[in-house]
Amino acid sequence: MNINDDQQHHQPAFHSRSWWRTPLIGYPLAIIFVAGAFLIPMTEKFLGIQDYFIEPPFVIATLLVAWIWGMGPALLALIIEVLALDYWIIPPLGNFSFFLWPDIISFVTFIIIQLIVLGLVRAQKNYRQRLLLAHQAASNNAEQLAENNQMLAETNIQLSKVNQALAQSNEQLEQANRVKDLFLSLASHELKTPITTIQGQAQLALRRLSRQAELPVELTFLTEHLEKIEAQTHRLGALVNDLLDLSSLRSGKLPLHIQPCDICLLCQGIVDDQRDLVDRLIDLKLPSCPLMLPVDDGRLSQVITNLVVNATKYSPTDSVVSVELTRRGRQVIFQVHNVGPVIPQELQEHIFEPFYRTQDAQKSATPGWGLGLAISKEIVEQHAGHIRVESSAEHGTTFRVELPTEYAQE
Repeated sequence: MNINDDQQHHQPAFHSRSWWRTPLIGYPLAIIFVAGAFLIPMTEKFLGIQDYFIEPPFVIATLLVAWIWGMGPALLALIIEVLALDYWIIPPLGNFSFFLWPDIISFVTFIIIQLIVLGLVRAQKNYRQRLLLAHQAASNNAEQLAENNQMLAETNIQLSKVNQALAQSNEQLEQANRVKDLFLSLASHELKTPITTIQGQAQLALRRLSRQAELPVELTFLTEHLEKIEAQTHRLGALVNDLLDLSSLRSGKLPLHIQPCDICLLCQGIVDDQRDLVDRLIDLKLPSCPLMLPVDDGRLSQVITNLVVNATKYSPTDSVVSVELTRRGRQVIFQVHNVGPVIPQELQEHIFEPFYRTQDAQKSATPGWGLGLAISKEIVEQHAGHIRVESSAEHGTTFRVELPTEYAQE
């Protein structure tokens, strides 16, 4: 349906009246109606009856003209009636005179009655027109409401189908995620034993070679190769341990051992160890008094160590890494700040995903699997806390961990 058809469909019903009811047709027909009203006095005169019905026929004629053709033809009929009454009928019937126009004053009552009748007719027609408009509007609203209801029903059906498809997709994704976690868990467990065996054999061979006073020339390369094997198995073992931790934390099979812990002493020990290992300047700010917090100190130590190690890895060697521990209300806030490559805003929420590394981290010589932050996020969230990052060229990069002080009670 095009626009013109739609407009024609919604036009009011009174616009489609017959052509003969238009005002243009009403003007000549009004003259005919008034002429017809002369039949009454003419008939009375012919029959010798006293003039009892002079004005009513004209009132009826005006009423019919107003009802059928409107106010314009009705006013024309009224003017003709007044002139006819004054110049033709009121005098002796058939005697016409142009000198009777002052007597029109005597027809004021007749004119007022006619105007009242015309006003009532006009009011009634306006009321009928409003009723038709209201009826048409109600009909249009009902049709529009029916169309909207139909469209809404169709939309609900489509949404139901989409929701059903999404539910199936989510179920498949959850199943695939469970299979992936199960695979990681099983693979990590299966890899742990041979990796430990290889690492142990390499260490044993290195100890035996170190006891030899002098190695034959053909065996001098063994020490270097065994050291590389031992280092790579250590790295692979660390990856397997991270995979096991991530799988256990996400599946909830690794319960936390919550106990009171002085976070200040925990941070102090970790920072001192990292200072000795990497020979870097690490600025540590701690509260003046002990800060006890119900946590799993082993797992929280893993989070703090990971953040401090990352800060030293991805910052210039001559820069300062800042570590700060504060308490704000019912929260303990641990944050690590360093200057280095900026993490773009659109990537900041992805760095906590497993195996995700930024392009700068992938291009750097620093090894990594992208599991440390994912594991840290799982540990912090199991402590009912939050971990987030802020990074910009002006202020550097800051990792912030927020832990509640009443986790044990919750």
